[in-house]
Formats: sequence, C-alpha cells, structure tokens
Amino acid sequence: MHRTLFAWVLIGFASGILCRSLFIFSWYVLTFVVLVAVGAAAAWMIRRHFVYAVAALFLLGSVIGAGRVMLVPAALPEAYEPLLESKISFEGMVVSEPDIRETTQRVTIEVEEKGVKTKVLAVADLYPEVGYGERVQIEGTLILPESFETDTGRTFRYDRFLAKDGIFALVERASLKTLAPREGVAHVMGLLIEGKRAFQNGLARAIPEPGASLASGLITGGKQGLGSELLDMFVIAGLVHIVVLSGYNVMIVAEGVLRVLTFLPRRMGAIIAGVTIGLFVLAAGAGAASIRAGLMGGLALTARATGRTYAVVRALLIVAVIMLLFNPLLLAYDPGFQLSFIATLGLILLSPIVETKLMRIKSAFWRDLLAATLSAQIAVLPLLLYQTGLFSVVSLPANLLVLPVIPLAMALGAIAGGIAVIIPPLAPIVGLPAYIVLTYVIEATKFFAQLPLASISLPQFPFVVTILLYALLAYVIAKTPVPKTRVPLRSTL
Repeated sequence: MHRTLFAWVLIGFASGILCRSLFIFSWYVLTFVVLVAVGAAAAWMIRRHFVYAVAALFLLGSVIGAGRVMLVPAALPEAYEPLLESKISFEGMVVSEPDIRETTQRVTIEVEEKGVKTKVLAVADLYPEVGYGERVQIEGTLILPESFETDTGRTFRYDRFLAKDGIFALVERASLKTLAPREGVAHVMGLLIEGKRAFQNGLARAIPEPGASLASGLITGGKQGLGSELLDMFVIAGLVHIVVLSGYNVMIVAEGVLRVLTFLPRRMGAIIAGVTIGLFVLAAGAGAASIRAGLMGGLALTARATGRTYAVVRALLIVAVIMLLFNPLLLAYDPGFQLSFIATLGLILLSPIVETKLMRIKSAFWRDLLAATLSAQIAVLPLLLYQTGLFSVVSLPANLLVLPVIPLAMALGAIAGGIAVIIPPLAPIVGLPAYIVLTYVIEATKFFAQLPLASISLPQFPFVVTILLYALLAYVIAKTPVPKTRVPLRSTL
C-alpha cells in the first residue's frame, strides 16, 4: 500500500510539472488545489477511504511539481527586451562546451545587462575558437528563438527546448572575441573538455571520415560531424542511439570492465564498473547529457548486478525526481531525458518478460541482445512516434547486425585515438582496425536506410493516444509474471 501511495505522489508531481509547463496559470490556482488536497486529507481522516488518500497525495504532488515550474524563469528578462532585433555588444562567460557544427559553432554565453544576468546562444563562424569558462565579447543581432515545423509535420518548440537550459535569446551572425582565459573551477572543466577535443583530434588523424566522427560519437558523444545526410540514415535505420553518448555506450564500457574483472565477486565488479562510469562521464565533459547517460546506465548496471528489479525502478524514479527538482522543464521539453528515462524503465521491466519468450534461442548472447533491443524499442515507440512520426521498419534487424560490433568499434577507436594523441606518426596504422569495423557499421546503416519502405511517416495524432498506449503497456507488464532473472546488461538507451 505504501508503494501505491508513493507512486501517486510521483504521478501527481509529474502531472503538475507537465500541466504548468504546457499551460500558464497563477498561484491562485495552486492555492485552490491545496485547499482541495486539504479537504481530501480531512475526508480520509474521517472515513479512512483509500480514494481520499490517493486524491490528497496526488494533488499534493501536483502542487509541488507545478510550483517548482513557476519558480523557473520563463522568458527573456525585461532589461533585454528593448535590445531585440538590434545590434548588440555584450561581454560574458562561456558556460557550456561549444557545439561545433559543420559550418558554425553554437556557444552559450552568460551575459549581464543593467545588473540582470541571462544566457544567450551565439551562432558564430567556426573561428575564432572559444572555450568553456573564457570571458568573451559577443556582437551580433539579438533575436528570440522560434518554434519550427519538422519534415514530418510536427512542431518543435525550439524556444522551450532552449528555455529548459535558461536560454531565451539567440545572437545571429555573432562575432566572438576572447577577453580573458578561464580560471577557478571553470579551469578544471575546461581541461576536461580540452582533453576530449585532443582525443577527437587524435581520432581524426587515425581514422578517415566519416569513421572518425562516428567513433567520436560512440566514445565521447556528439553526432554533428556525421553530416545531415548520414545522420538521417542512422535515424531511418533506427540506429541514431549509438552515435550519441547514451546509456548504451555507458553500459558497453561497464560491461568491458565487468568481463575483465570476472575473477572478483559480482558486487565488487559492479562497484568498480560504477566508478569507471563516473570517470567515463567526466572524460566526456560532464555535460547534462553525459551525466544523464551515466545515471541511467548506472541504474541498469545495478539492476543487472543485484537482480533487484523493482528496487532499481524505485531508484530510477528517485533519480528522475531529483533531476526534475533541479530542472523541471526537462519533462516537457527535453526529448533526451524523456527517451532515456522510458528506455531505461522499459529495459528494466520488459527485458525479463521478453527474454522468457525467446528461450528457443539457444545462444545466451543473442537472446540477451534481442531481449534488450526489443524491450527498449517497445518502450520508446509510442513517444518516438508522437515526437517524430517516423517508424523505422528495419530497426530490429539493423540493431541486431550492428550492435554486436559496437563494443569492438569503441575499443578499437579508443586505442587508435589514444595512441594518435601520444604518437601521432602511428595514427594511420593504429586506426586501420577501427576504420574497418566503423566502415561496416556505416555501410550496414546505409544498406538498411536505403531499402524501400525502410521507414514510414505517420500523421500527427493527439498526445492522449500516447498516454493510452503507455497505459496499455503498463497493464501488460503488471499482469505478466516477472521471472527472477537479471536484467540484460546491454541497453539501447
């Protein structure tokens, strides 16, 4: 019973965040909801009816969630509004790793005007380069970000996507100039990012493109270097999850550590693998995406190591609540958070069920891989269809043929990049094995993506359909006996 009541608090918390993220209402509305919650609690104390307790806790959770969203800045500060659509010149600090694209770099800069700080996203040429923590001068045209329509007819709320990171304005055709180097804590973070860039440059020396960009995505995250055409092929083939830093990549690292440490007790090996995950996240720059991947991958690792599926589910929910308390806009406007959470939940709850249906497959490796792949893809499918409208028909066979070689590609890429940094003349030689494996991944992706009807574009449908699909999936999971088996270690998060 306590678990059920706790679940209703979390459902209310998420509902409150979602409602306040999508609709604007005042504190008066929250006050009214609080009064209703108090009334439900009083009714429970008198009648002790379960429904009253559920109503009180659900409403309490929703008030906490909505209230947290209302405390988050929602728009560009008034001090900056007169500057919109005009040329500006600001001084500020680079507060995140620059996002390097094919022809531009996107740099998040914290600036100050009339004593009011805010963040702007500068879209600038690739040069001059700037780094995290540096103080820079930025010039350009200040504009508000806008929503846009995707190729499948969906509306992407780009303005809210940026707002979740506290960014409310863009600087178009920006010019940047470094004024002062980083210092303090920012210097440590900057060194991590520079180390990652040095490794990526080593990959570029050792492996021809687009293999180097794929290796960089597998090991350190970031998919922009692949180019839009090849990236679209990874999306169509249902393989885009491998080219970003995700729970899948993290779990490959953890699995490699576990296999090396098979002589140790299982829990000890899991602890060491967990420490390795932390170091891997730091090496990837310790950004929001890598931290999320580390948390999700670490929870899947815990499920595998302990076999305590539902304990891990509770841990996953707690981690999600902590992340939402820190940044509630993730729930409605961060597709990465949404898909990572649902894929992890699907992996933990669905894979033991799916694996029992695959017992005719004698190979434990293929059974484990197929169960993990199916579980994660089933879990994210309703949300993915709602967000993108793109259904990959070839996703399952593509994943089955590509995923087994990803650990090898990561290992060979890591070796090639590391040696290329230390001994540059050896780069082309040590990069050859990685190039062969990465070429296989790329060609397999192209093959599946170019098949007739490789993907189907679905018309837009109401969000309530997505909710009903997840309700049906939850019902199936609840009614299916859960075998006492460990969660497969690999995931496609």
